[in-house]
Amino acid sequence: MLEWDQLHQSLERTSNRHRQLFAKFELFSKFVDEQVSAPAFHIKGIVISSNLDQGFFSTTFVGRTLQFRFESVSEENGALVGKVTCYLKKEFPALEYISIGDFRFTGNGQTTLVDPKENDPISIENDLAALYVVLNYIHESLSR
Repeated sequence: MLEWDQLHQSLERTSNRHRQLFAKFELFSKFVDEQVSAPAFHIKGIVISSNLDQGFFSTTFVGRTLQFRFESVSEENGALVGKVTCYLKKEFPALEYISIGDFRFTGNGQTTLVDPKENDPISIENDLAALYVVLNYIHESLSR
């Protein structure tokens, strides 16, 4: 067991880090919403629903709803990182959530996803990169 002071310090650091990571997730959601809501956006029919108070946002496109859920998780080295899992919501014949995939991200928004052209990690702190990530998950869901 940790000593009292160690326990408080550890939990406070964890809480602060979680808030920092969640702020990145909120920014990710905002960037996607701004991009798909722009009048000039060429792909019509993508709707974003924000449920950030519940830890997720949703996209709806061609009758498919995806939920992008946030959680903070510990890496093997103990560092807390953000994790986003994308679920396809199916309502018939029974409600179920099918995992489409997930990625992790650091406090500076760098993800475990790699740009296939540049071979560099994608950052969700960039509006177009955030949109690129979500569009890829929407595309992947079409085959499920």
